[in-house]
Amino acid sequence: MKEIISRAMSSGMDFTRGSTIKAFLARIDIDQDAYDRVYITLKNMAFKQDFTNTHFDQRIVLLPHCLRNVERCEAEFTELGYICAHCGACDIGDIKKQADELGYKGVFVVPGGSMARKVMEDIRPSAVVGVACFLELAESMEQAVVYHIIPQGVPLLKDGCIDTVVDKEELKKIMKG
Repeated sequence: MKEIISRAMSSGMDFTRGSTIKAFLARIDIDQDAYDRVYITLKNMAFKQDFTNTHFDQRIVLLPHCLRNVERCEAEFTELGYICAHCGACDIGDIKKQADELGYKGVFVVPGGSMARKVMEDIRPSAVVGVACFLELAESMEQAVVYHIIPQGVPLLKDGCIDTVVDKEELKKIMKG
């Protein structure tokens, strides 16, 4: 799959727009179920260099609230999502620590796409690393481009809206990018 994507990108196709990606995938008979996965990979590849060139203090991380351990989480809910209390009940504290060490503008733990859009509108970062299920991530990455924000996305390894899991090493690698 990555070879197909690399060949298409090297041909000069502009994969920054969702409509171009959909047209490309239709031409090579990619199953619609695989669309979001391919879309996220293409977006990450298309925007990687711009993301890397963006200073850390102009980047944010958007995390889904489903990464929290709902039963033990001590986070406070605000108009821009949950504020991690570093209680150690989930991986969010470690992710936030990494972002803080790198100098990120902020880490936002949000309950869905509408709050993710609000964060992007209110904070106005230059770049965003998003974590979500495939469908939500694809939609949020498309929305980021509308706001002229450079996206990078990390899909959840386990989704289901509660006790989800992200590949922390992959996320940290992208955050450093």
